[in-house]
Order: sequence, then structure tokens, then C-alpha cells
Amino acid sequence: MVQAVSFDAFGTIIDTGRDALLSVSRAVVEDAGSRADPDALLATWDRYFFAQDLEEFLLLAEVTEDSLARAFADHGIEADPRPYVEMLEREWQRSRPYPEVASVLASLDGMPRALVSNADDAFLRGILEQAGLRFDVVVTSERARCYKPRPRIFEMAVEGLRTRPEAIVHVGDSLEADVAGAARLGMRTIWVNRSGARPGPGDPRPDHEVRDLTGVPGILEALREPPRIVK
Repeated sequence: MVQAVSFDAFGTIIDTGRDALLSVSRAVVEDAGSRADPDALLATWDRYFFAQDLEEFLLLAEVTEDSLARAFADHGIEADPRPYVEMLEREWQRSRPYPEVASVLASLDGMPRALVSNADDAFLRGILEQAGLRFDVVVTSERARCYKPRPRIFEMAVEGLRTRPEAIVHVGDSLEADVAGAARLGMRTIWVNRSGARPGPGDPRPDHEVRDLTGVPGILEALREPPRIVK
């Protein structure tokens, strides 16, 4: 039976969307007078960001800057990435929860819940405080000294929730960072597929899929019920 739930933050609880990232990519291309395609630049930036396997932990802002610099090099853009990282942070600081978040979290009162995010600690806590969101456990990459999908960040959530991984459902929008990362520990998973994307043949498979968070309470309620014995 499910006893607790954990959520990803950005793209799941907090509405950052791809628009913030794409607006930064467009600004880079425009400022540089480049013919690079902003979507292609963003795809390269994403690839370097999620491929980082660092021996020494770096803060999210540092990883973002490093991956953006690598993307610049690939697309022939000569620019300092730092101002664009700061631009992205300003965009994210204006982020708000998705419209359904308040009612969904209210419906889950009494169920322990965690937030597990690839984010710097003060940055995330500032956004949560501004939005008036409360979680029993908040685990950031800065606290865990690693990023999803690595196990340690999920292990800290499990420890904070004081239950077994099998009794926790993790809800997130990334098949690799959230679904694959949580499943490796034995957690059940719900993929929040807001864009209606179609997974590729090699993508991780979630236990459940929803278009937004309104479907989550029903899934959790079903998983909390003991199996019926048919005589």
C-alpha cells in the first residue's frame, strides 16, 4: 500500500515550462547575430546539462553555465554565458504553481509528501515561500550533492518520509530524471505529460501517466486501498 508521495518541482508543481529556456535561447541567438536555430541551441544545451557526470558537485547555476558554454561552442556562438544564466534565473524566480496545484495538495492532506528537485536550496525555498506551498520534506540537489536521476537524492526523500521506497509514489515530468530515477529505488511512478509527448521505444516506462496533477489523487487513493479478496 502507498503511504507517501513525492513530487518533482519544476515542470510538475512549478510552471516554468519550456518557454523560459526557449526565450533565453532566442535572446542568445539575437544578441550574437547568429543564424543558429534557438530550438536546436536549446536541445544542445539540454543534452550537455543532463549528460553532466561530475566528480565534484557543482551548484545548479554552475552546471547551467557550463552546459550553456558548451552549447555556444557547438553552435559557433562567442559570448559569455553568465548573463544568460542570470536571465534564466530571473525568469524562474517569477514562476508560479500550475493552476491545479493548490487543490490537489489540499486533497492530499494527511498523506506525507516530499519535494525532490534539481535546484539550489535557497532558490527553491524562495519560490515555495512566495507561492505558499508546504511539503513535509524538501530535498534539493544542493542538499544531496547530486542530481536526479542519481539514487542519493531519492534516498534522502525516502529517509525524510520515514517509509519504504515501495510505499512511495514519485510524480514528475521527466522520464529519465523522475521516472527512471525513482523506479531504480523501487518507488512507483506517475509521469506528468503536460505536452502529450509520445515516449520513444527506449524511454523509461512509468507506472501511470497523467496530463496534469488532477489525476494524481485518484491514482494514489486506489493504490492506498488494500487489495480486495474475492471469495
